Amino acid sequence: MNIKIHNTTYIFLLISFLAGYFKHIFLFLFIIFIHESGHYFFSILSNIKIDKIIIYPFGGITQCKEQLNISINKELITLLGGIIFQLLFLILIIFLYKNNLVLYEDYVLILKINKLLISFNFLPILPLDGGKLLNIFLDKMFSYKLSNKICIIISIFFSLVFFIKKKTIYSLILLLFLIKSIIIEILDLNTKYTKFLFERYCNNYKFKKIKIIKNINNLKRDNYHIINNTFEKEYLSKLFDRT
Repeated sequence: MNIKIHNTTYIFLLISFLAGYFKHIFLFLFIIFIHESGHYFFSILSNIKIDKIIIYPFGGITQCKEQLNISINKELITLLGGIIFQLLFLILIIFLYKNNLVLYEDYVLILKINKLLISFNFLPILPLDGGKLLNIFLDKMFSYKLSNKICIIISIFFSLVFFIKKKTIYSLILLLFLIKSIIIEILDLNTKYTKFLFERYCNNYKFKKIKIIKNINNLKRDNYHIINNTFEKEYLSKLFDRT
């Protein structure tokens, strides 16, 4: 597992130590590590290759090496692995507390941190798990290109709602990070879709569903497509002409 600690995390640790909140931040980062380990474990079960895990002071980001045409169900399993590990850890802490193996103040703190991480991480905002989960459900309903656009719009909306509701320095820092991530998603839209098409051209995917379309912008994940349009066929042929 390739784990990278972001530079801001070290700064956050130093500030928390000087302010006397080191135990709070240590537990916070430890639970983040548990969560990301869940993604990693279930990625192995789903045969998905993980590039690296980046630990930020407010959460972790797991980056995959896999193709964009990976099975939706495999991606969903890997995505849910984080919350599964986190909940299993919480069950363990409850068990230890009831057997007097964990102090009450630590028990309350761990419960609070878990609630905070879960409520934030499952906001429908990219690149959070909630945003990725939303994107997966949109992929099931709409074309790959359209689902990404809708997900970005929803991410922008909920990012602003999150900041307006909190109105703190910390939420402003989170907002800036989220906006940066969303801008990257916007700039990568066309590149990602070209890669999505190129993967279809280069690989012989075995999809169970067959869908007839007239426009290449209507391609969906987990679907084999028959393009019923002469112009689109010629365009694709020229776009990916290997010679």
